[in-house]
Amino acid sequence: MISSIILRFNQSSQAISLLLGTLIVILLIYVLTTNNDPSFIFNWLISVLGNTFIVFLLFLSITSIICIINVCSVEESKKKLWFESGLQLSNLIATIALTYTLLGISLGIGELSASKLDVGTINQTISRLTNQFSMAFMTSVIGLPLSGILRSILVICYERSKMQINLISQKLIK
Repeated sequence: MISSIILRFNQSSQAISLLLGTLIVILLIYVLTTNNDPSFIFNWLISVLGNTFIVFLLFLSITSIICIINVCSVEESKKKLWFESGLQLSNLIATIALTYTLLGISLGIGELSASKLDVGTINQTISRLTNQFSMAFMTSVIGLPLSGILRSILVICYERSKMQINLISQKLIK
């Protein structure tokens, strides 16, 4: 029981370390190429994507990485379960990204229909509309590639582990 808890904690800390390390490298590249302060990107992420999307994305990314770690490290009988779970989690990232895209478009259209359009308010209405559409499209721009990357890494790790098992079994037969 305790060894199982320690194993889960170890896998979770590995996944968080991988995710945070990747984010730090991306942030470093961003800061070096744009000369912007790192707080700018954090403020932008929160204002454009929103807290709930970021929390969903981080949670699903960490759990997908845990699945990748397990596909690479557990015994053969459990690899298929972790592989299928990782695929579903990666697909859920894409689904949530598209859901937030549709939500942003819907909120923008709702904002447009509720606004009184005249010469004095048109600039404010367009500003609010573009804010909603910005959130809508950025969730897809971030979520869909992330989903594809995690899914690709998972499939490559799974196929690599299957290939290693096949090589071992062929050596044993000879």
